Amino acid sequence: MIEPKKSKRFQQLLSGYLTYQLKKHFYRVWIEDQRDSFQQGSGHLVLANHSSWWDGLMVFYLNHHVIKEDSFAMMSQKGMEDFPFFRKIGAFSVNPHSPKDLITSLKFAEKCLQEKKTVWIFPQGKEEHLEKRPLSFMSGPGYLYERNAEIMVTMVTFYYTFRHDQRPELFIRIGREDLDTSQLSTREEMTGHLRMGIETRLDGLKKDIIHENISSFELLLKGFPTNSEWLSFWKRRK
Repeated sequence: MIEPKKSKRFQQLLSGYLTYQLKKHFYRVWIEDQRDSFQQGSGHLVLANHSSWWDGLMVFYLNHHVIKEDSFAMMSQKGMEDFPFFRKIGAFSVNPHSPKDLITSLKFAEKCLQEKKTVWIFPQGKEEHLEKRPLSFMSGPGYLYERNAEIMVTMVTFYYTFRHDQRPELFIRIGREDLDTSQLSTREEMTGHLRMGIETRLDGLKKDIIHENISSFELLLKGFPTNSEWLSFWKRRK
């Protein structure tokens, strides 16, 4: 397992660079945080859907600007080897093809949770098309919750879409997941419950965007002006 090696200075530099890149590539980034305010008193497991190259960087951006917790994120072995800088923002590797390595990574995640830190996981284990159903879903989150039932579980859904402008928009919804373990007697049942939870939230987010029901979202980031906005600006000046 490739362990994280956090660097506060690198994180500050990356935050500025990433903000520029997001403004360059997205028209708007919107967020709806449905969580009640709380003071973290236990480990925090955050599960998110994974459909885009941007997801890993958005996890860092969200944690840096919104969630603001001592966070670590599980990332594929290949991804860590291709982009080793992720170590500096708290990523640690997992190789699902090696049972020994997988257990090592889960044990590291469990240690973080027991130290009341935050662990981000993409349970799909790989990028999948945004509209694919059912989602692939690894059993790791179920394993962690089964052994640490006191932790908080949050679900984050990312939905990338083109609407009315030249560049795409990103909608993010954050919500707490309340788990009734009395109804979930096996890890398989827990995994299925978590998978359906993310699917339901993702489908609900899609429906709200299609029907323009987005009044509950707040603007997280505004992109640079598009070509059409510049043309409209110069037209008004004539």
